[in-house]
Amino acid sequence: MPSGLTVEVNGNTARMRGTDHWPPRCAALTGKLGEQVACGIYEWRPSPCREFEEGSEACHRARAKVGLPPLPEA
Repeated sequence: MPSGLTVEVNGNTARMRGTDHWPPRCAALTGKLGEQVACGIYEWRPSPCREFEEGSEACHRARAKVGLPPLPEA
């Protein structure tokens, strides 16, 4: 994980830079919300990102927070 993309929370925990702002936007996120986005460090993404699934309830909540509709069901 590139150190410039993280902020230390405590000795054992870090968060992605930008996730503590409103609206939150991870420093590794590229593209434009609502159009097309991608993770710029996909191969090295942290565990919360690995656990977040496209189309999940958490995904729908995150989209709603920024005014986007839920993704269509596949």
